[in-house]
Amino acid sequence: MAKFVHVFMLILLLHAFKSALTNKFSSLSHADECSLLFQFKESMSINKSASSDPRAYPKVASWNLNTSDGARSCCLWDGVECSFGHVIGLDLSSSFLYGPIDSNNSLFNLIHLRTLNLADNDFGSSQIPSGVGRLSQLANLNLSYSVFSGEVPKQISQLRNLVSLDLSRNDNGLKLHGSDFQGLVQKSSQALRELLLSEVKIDSEIPASLGNLTHLKILDLSNCAFTGTLPASVSNLTQLTYLDLSYNNFDRWKLPDWFVIDSHTNETQPKFKELGLTSCNLKVFPEFLRFQHQLEHLDLDKNNIQGLIPGWMWNISKETLRTLSLAHNLLMGFEQHSPVASWVNLRALDLSQNMLHGSIPVPPPTTEYFFVSDNKLNGEIPPSICDLLSLRLLDLSFNNITGSIPPCLKKSIGLFFVSHNRLTGEIPTSICDLLSLKSLDLSFNNITGSIPPCLKKPIGLFLVSNNRLTGEIPPSICDLLSLQWLDLSFNNITGLIPPCLKKLSNSLVVLNLRRNNFQGTIPSICTNESKYQIIDLSENKLEGKVPRSLENCVTLQILDLGYNLIEDMFPFWLGALSELQVLILRFNKFHGTITIPRKIEVNFPKLHIIDLSYNAFCGDLPHQYFQEWSAMKKTGVNGLLEGYGFSIQLTNKGVKMEYVKIIKFFSAVDFSSNMFRGKIPESIKTLGGLQLLNLSNNELSGVIPPSMGNLIRLEALDLSSNKLFGMIPQDLVRLNFLAVLNVSNNNLTGLIPQGKQFNTFSNDSYMGNALCGFPLSMKCGDSEASKPPKVSFEEDTESDFSNGIDWVVILIGAVAGLVIGLVCGNYLSTKYNKWFSQRSRR
Repeated sequence: MAKFVHVFMLILLLHAFKSALTNKFSSLSHADECSLLFQFKESMSINKSASSDPRAYPKVASWNLNTSDGARSCCLWDGVECSFGHVIGLDLSSSFLYGPIDSNNSLFNLIHLRTLNLADNDFGSSQIPSGVGRLSQLANLNLSYSVFSGEVPKQISQLRNLVSLDLSRNDNGLKLHGSDFQGLVQKSSQALRELLLSEVKIDSEIPASLGNLTHLKILDLSNCAFTGTLPASVSNLTQLTYLDLSYNNFDRWKLPDWFVIDSHTNETQPKFKELGLTSCNLKVFPEFLRFQHQLEHLDLDKNNIQGLIPGWMWNISKETLRTLSLAHNLLMGFEQHSPVASWVNLRALDLSQNMLHGSIPVPPPTTEYFFVSDNKLNGEIPPSICDLLSLRLLDLSFNNITGSIPPCLKKSIGLFFVSHNRLTGEIPTSICDLLSLKSLDLSFNNITGSIPPCLKKPIGLFLVSNNRLTGEIPPSICDLLSLQWLDLSFNNITGLIPPCLKKLSNSLVVLNLRRNNFQGTIPSICTNESKYQIIDLSENKLEGKVPRSLENCVTLQILDLGYNLIEDMFPFWLGALSELQVLILRFNKFHGTITIPRKIEVNFPKLHIIDLSYNAFCGDLPHQYFQEWSAMKKTGVNGLLEGYGFSIQLTNKGVKMEYVKIIKFFSAVDFSSNMFRGKIPESIKTLGGLQLLNLSNNELSGVIPPSMGNLIRLEALDLSSNKLFGMIPQDLVRLNFLAVLNVSNNNLTGLIPQGKQFNTFSNDSYMGNALCGFPLSMKCGDSEASKPPKVSFEEDTESDFSNGIDWVVILIGAVAGLVIGLVCGNYLSTKYNKWFSQRSRR
């Protein structure tokens, strides 16, 4: 008995010693490892833009070797985990780390590391260092969302103890050769549980050896450029709960054998919780889904699934399903006439961009986000939609819905989109009771009445364009201090533009009042804190001058004042707006010469579309501006606010041609129908990015500069109805993209250039001159007599006025889908919780 007591006491002593030792070393590490960590800190920069997680903070900022503890304290540093005196874990995810990292970095000398998480940082598109291969004990490696690029190093396949490997979402910058991927799979341990390679470009078939990783629970191979089909060996992966194969190039899509239903249990293996099969070329609903009872998220977006939605789809995973997306398919309707979904926890349902007919289906009562836009649904909005007490987003846009807006919408709704339908009636005053409403899009309907004067402050987007609204803008709209988009265009609203809009200057991004009946002068709506990017006041009856306060709109990108009664000189001071890219002043009463005052140092540095047509500008063409407009000298221009398109309509003797471009890729100058005179300045050749140039209906004289052949991106050139003489320069044949040419009604002589695009132009391009050669019937005589006179090009001269092509520049209002993406990003980012892209576990 005594012997037993001694043994028992010895065991207790050893256990106590071990516990003491563990407690001692759990709070400290070897000095050299602490030093290595500190060296890593010193090698990196901190940049708050390097991490996107709103909870991010600089973990390494608190690391310090110069404490009273010295190096012994590093086990207590933020993100550091120790065991028995060694650093075994390092979690620096979302830490604002910025800058490249190489294989010589001290980090890769921490050879006891078992966990390394550098996710959600910015390593400056550097390559994943091969030094990671020295961390032979690594079990968990997460380098996702960290802006790595280049080839994935082979050394990663030497990490035989990996349980989790995540290289996903590095801005499509990583590449992995098919043979290297096969080597990675073959050398991976049976212990591997998680393999996430989304957006790593592999560009091969999935190797059969993937089926050997039988313990995998999470497999994300989305957007990897895989080809071929899934190998039969994948049927071994029966432990999977998460699978994403979206956005690959499978050309022989076939579901593997493990999706076959077990006839004894009526179940399939594996039992998925999350399944992403977006853009996988599916033609029908996979039969195995019928017996999936634990799904939480299912995405079948962007396939070719046709016909009716089967009745059994409404009964899968009744207790667990939270998000379901069937968007972007060819679905026509439902097998059941009025389907009743039995999901008790559904939060998001997306049926948008299909071909659904009939009345609007009503989702389960728990639904928070319901998308059914871009279909062929008709009838009225059913009253039962008001029974969705948790509804936060309702998108019914782009259908054939009739009737009026139901007055019973619940206060929970935050985003309501019903544009591009056939709604009638007035905007119900009950809309003012929606205290959570942040975005309202009623555009492109037949809604009448006036704007409700009772809208509440949370609203950030108010779009009612292309309706039949009347009355004036209520002053209460100036109390919507969160308003970012205000689009009242294409209505019959009258009165003055409220000066109180100045109160919204630090919130409004878009103000579009186009084509209404506003009168009076343009009020001062800009302050020093203005956030305006687009102001469109065109097609009204506005008078007076351009308010000087617009120079406070330092973020302004588009200004359209066309088709009004504004009487002013050229607003040269707008040149100080460094972001201004589009300036439309056409069809007004602008007058005078266009010159650059000496005191102005910045002159429209990003401007690439300017339309001054149909005014009374005179004097020489502004050759100084041609030298300053640097954005027009580039072949690519700066991006603008998403969602606005740009079209240019050319009317030539009643025949209209329309150029539709994305604004950020288009460059144009239209000075037509003014009183400019003198020669076309030689400096115009510097605008090498121009795609459209219209100088018609002026009093320009002299010859066409041969150097205009340098404008190699030109698609349309109109010099008609001037007083130009001499020959058409042969240099213009170099304009390979020229689709429209008009030099009619000048004093041009000689042979029309031949070849390339000039072989495509009709007689109308040359009428009213003394030209000869194809396509005209007049043949040329003595070629010597047709040679152009020698003329020196100078930047000054005189000229007169006339008539030719009318180019109408149109800013197109934002379409609902793009608007949603812009202003409602916070809401749509939660759409299906970004099911298969950003996951909190990473």
